[in-house]
Amino acid sequence: MRPSAGASKPSGATAYTPGYADVELTSPDTSYEFDLKAGKVVPGETAAWYLARTDVAFVLPEESDAFIATGDELSPADCVRGIESEPVTTLPFAELADERPFCVRSADQKEIVIARLVEGAEGGGSVTVVLDHHRRDA
Repeated sequence: MRPSAGASKPSGATAYTPGYADVELTSPDTSYEFDLKAGKVVPGETAAWYLARTDVAFVLPEESDAFIATGDELSPADCVRGIESEPVTTLPFAELADERPFCVRSADQKEIVIARLVEGAEGGGSVTVVLDHHRRDA
């Protein structure tokens, strides 16, 4: 089957299908984490793919990759390029101020969540993020 006009993609490019979008979640304290697959807040150590937190930073699962954008926009393709060229292992709140986008890729590399820190500061208390989930097309 031939792709329709405008639907083609460059050779080797990977397409992503949006999952959930613009989900705003608040973790009341460090005993909760963000379940990235389901797009919800859950008690700590209950999600397989998560974004946990301390009082000063987000904590990634060991098998996941992350990237912090240099600008205000971040797409799944930008995330993959960033992880391949400038991966990060820490996500300090101070570097994510002003809703600077960052992304987390699952260990199997089939899912990406693009996140923004909406509210939360170093020192504890609640932390609010907005998440967009994307699945890699087969």
